[in-house]
Amino acid sequence: MAYLDAKGNIVGSIGQLVFRNVNGKTLVQAKPEKTGKYPSERSKQSATDFGRASRTTSALVRGLRPFIGTNYDSQWFNRFRKTVYQGMKTNTSLPQGNLDLAQGSPEVLEGLEFNLQTPYPEYVQLPGLELRLDAGKLLVTLPEFKTGSQLYWPKEAGTAELCYWISAYAPSDYQTLHQELFTIPIPHRTATIPASRYTTAELPQDSLNLVTAGILFYTSHTLRSQQTLNSKAFNPAQVMKVFKA
Repeated sequence: MAYLDAKGNIVGSIGQLVFRNVNGKTLVQAKPEKTGKYPSERSKQSATDFGRASRTTSALVRGLRPFIGTNYDSQWFNRFRKTVYQGMKTNTSLPQGNLDLAQGSPEVLEGLEFNLQTPYPEYVQLPGLELRLDAGKLLVTLPEFKTGSQLYWPKEAGTAELCYWISAYAPSDYQTLHQELFTIPIPHRTATIPASRYTTAELPQDSLNLVTAGILFYTSHTLRSQQTLNSKAFNPAQVMKVFKA
């Protein structure tokens, strides 16, 4: 049977029609037919792999949580999981039901945006940025840049921070092994930031590593402390680099 929820949306079924509410829209679908057949072995294996993709995504998100908090759009986890699943499927030597991201192509995560309305490259353009692994450590090298021309500023922003979050995971279960943050303060819109270089601690051997870039914008007030402008609706951040140490 169908009913009206608290927002006046129809939820449930009427005859052969099923009503669902997705992102504020009411979707109408025909009821699936009951065939009486059990899922095939191939379907079961695909479900196993998809379940592993969900668990892997959840584990990777835990390693990102101290940096991103909850500042991402409503479909970000689904995009993340879909990309993880794509990376798992690139290894055709593994049988279905045994796919794994670390044994596939984890680099497919590079470029994953946290909010499609505020993509990171539209706010930060540093063509000379270099990320390089050297003796188990990640070297982050930034050229000199001008904040007025290479950063896009929301009109309310007075200061900012350019951030790089490094998270390392065990390839066996994707538990977080190491986390590190590198930040560059941006004092005002017309600053020239000198070239800089940052070297991480030695990363765990054989770990899977994600470098996530983001920029935090702050208001500038004389009578009260700064407040961040970043939120679920506005958060230029991106998975920039994925590599194995």
